[in-house]
Amino acid sequence: MDGQGTPKPPEADDASRLSDPRRLASLATTNLMDSPHEEVFDRAVRLATQLTGRPVGLLSLIDGQRQFFKAQIGLPDHAAEARETPLTHSFCQHVVTEDAPLIVKDAREDPLVRDNLAIDDLGVVAYLGVPVHGPDGETLGSFCVIDGSPHEWSAADLKTLEDLSAMIETDLKLRDTVAQRDLLIGEMNHRLKNIFTLIGGMIRQSAREASDPREMAEQITGRVQALNAAHSLVLPDGGTRGHEGGEVALDDLADTVLAPYPGAQKIVRGGKVMLGPKAAVAFALSLHELATNAAKYGAFSDSLGRVELDWDVAEDKLSLTWREELPHAMAVTANDAGFGSRLLQLNVEAQLRGTLHRTSPPKACMSLSRSRLRLSSTDAKIGLAPWSPLSLSCP
Repeated sequence: MDGQGTPKPPEADDASRLSDPRRLASLATTNLMDSPHEEVFDRAVRLATQLTGRPVGLLSLIDGQRQFFKAQIGLPDHAAEARETPLTHSFCQHVVTEDAPLIVKDAREDPLVRDNLAIDDLGVVAYLGVPVHGPDGETLGSFCVIDGSPHEWSAADLKTLEDLSAMIETDLKLRDTVAQRDLLIGEMNHRLKNIFTLIGGMIRQSAREASDPREMAEQITGRVQALNAAHSLVLPDGGTRGHEGGEVALDDLADTVLAPYPGAQKIVRGGKVMLGPKAAVAFALSLHELATNAAKYGAFSDSLGRVELDWDVAEDKLSLTWREELPHAMAVTANDAGFGSRLLQLNVEAQLRGTLHRTSPPKACMSLSRSRLRLSSTDAKIGLAPWSPLSLSCP
């Protein structure tokens, strides 16, 4: 503490690590912050205290301002009831910033934590904590045991916590796998419903363009085949066929996804950017949702409408813009609760580690929607594409 009796502010590097957008996005994806008690985590904490013989055990999750106790045993009543403390009372934050175990025999004599308010307010003297990682490898928090008296921690104590932490991480991976499975099943059901609407639109559009039944049949067949090709890019196993190394070029993916729609109504342009399998699936699903929405309510629902999709790379950042235009004003009803909207949000936040902002344009707006994302071109190649705030609104 300084001379005024207040804790020292965290080091700038430590604060930056705690507030790292990727780490916070990974933490948010787990939905564990501020969630109720769960037996699987409570059991792990009980085992930790029983096996090490210490009175206090915690599964502590850290965001940029506080630590939340997903599971705890042995804390003072006020802290156990609150289930959180500010970082001024957190030893666990150091486990996160270093992504390594923290071993403290006597906190009152340890330069790293001797000014921490948890010593006086929570009775923390001896501390042993190990990192807990999310399914994507980001450090979410600490699994720890605590004593109110000095204690010499053994190698067996450390191994016990590491094993229990690994069990927690396995549970988080299983939860993520189940969530992805449910999302894919929902996407398949959603797409089966959409395909009938889409094919109906293809038939109507082909009927207006074709001069005879044979030409109409050829047009419909070509569009259905293009739709099938787009579907092959977003198989449930995340595979991308026909591309070496599991990569797909963004322009090839965009052309494939938009192939079912009239060529005169779309413009696709941009340089060569390679996407890894994970990013390719997320991009394909997102473009599919935007295109399907345009077919139902936007530019593709009117023969005079137009969609422009373009991107460029500058300062190692990729900027992509989706723009829809109609020759007249058109009211648009946003459905943020629909599966398509939820799927787009999950793709952006969970798969591409970004944030999604949506706004409805004014009814008089001719440009119905504009979507924009930014990502590192290097990350795009390996399929870890961070997506900056994306908005659906008038430019």
